[in-house]
Order: sequence, then structure tokens, then C-alpha cells
Amino acid sequence: MRIRELRDEDLVDAVRILALSCERELTVIFKDIDVARDLLREFFKKEKEGCYVAEDGRVLAFAWVLLNKVRIFKFLREQIGFIDGLRAYLLLKFFLRTPKKGECFLIFIAVSPLRRWSGIGSALMERVIEDLREKKLKRINCIIPAESDSLAFFNKLGFEVANIFENSLAEKYFFSRQWVLMSKDLSS
Repeated sequence: MRIRELRDEDLVDAVRILALSCERELTVIFKDIDVARDLLREFFKKEKEGCYVAEDGRVLAFAWVLLNKVRIFKFLREQIGFIDGLRAYLLLKFFLRTPKKGECFLIFIAVSPLRRWSGIGSALMERVIEDLREKKLKRINCIIPAESDSLAFFNKLGFEVANIFENSLAEKYFFSRQWVLMSKDLSS
């Protein structure tokens, strides 16, 4: 298995895995999973910074770490119009946090449903963390639902709970009122 940065030829498989892993959330944001797939392929053609895949003949996992502020509203407005673009942008804003200096945000890690629990996600995250340390970043953060199975995954990788918060808007659209900000110090 190889872990590397995302390439154009990976987009179909990478976005397919993301859509399988986050179908409910993407359907809420974009109203239609097929529209979501098309938009994400177009977006990641242009925005590959911080994108990684794990592959073994084909893409098995896909992760995106936000290193800088992302300007997604213009893209959405051009692709799906002002009203739908604004709606999608406002919903995405919950997850697309602008990182502070020296920090980054893991927006997602998605592993093919048939290959989960086989160490692929851990290997991908270890590579991501190694690259972030080489870039001299001090901290990686992520936001996950409080009742998520991924709490154990992130704990295993050395992430700690930095904050727990409630968000009624997130509950309405993303089915969880309580969210956990997980954080990992990269300096050690």
C-alpha cells in the first residue's frame, strides 16, 4: 500500500469513497449525492493542497487537511448559483474552520467501507502527521460528533479532547447536537 498526495486520476475513486463515507452529510449540504460528487471532483481538481490518498492498485482512502483558509464560496456560486451556493457554503462553514498560524484542520478521512478496520486509516493519518511535522506545523485539529465511533480512532493516534460544544444548527442539519474538538500536538 502506498500513501501519497492526491492526483487528478484519483479523483473519481477518492470522491466515491468520500461520498460513501459521508453520504448523509453531503446530501444535506448539496441536496443530492450525485451533485455532491460532481462538485467535489471539480473542487479537488483545483484544491489538492493537503489532500492524501492511500492506494493499493486503486484508491482505498482519502483525507483532506486544511492548511490555509479555503475560498469555497466563489467556487460554489459559480457551480450551483448564488442561493444554493450560499446555502452549501454556510453548511460547510461548520466544518471548514480557518486554521490558526502553525495549526491545521483535518476536514475528513474516508476509508472505503470494505477496507475499514484494516489499518489503512491509521497508516494514512501517520503519513499525514509526518508530513505536517515536516512542514513545522504545531497542531492538528478535527471536529467530530460526540457519539462518533471515530473518537477511539483519534485517541489511538494521540489526539485529545480539546473542547466539547453544542450546536443546534449542526443538530438540525448534521444529526448531532454535541461535537468534540480533537487536537494533537505535533511538536513531539
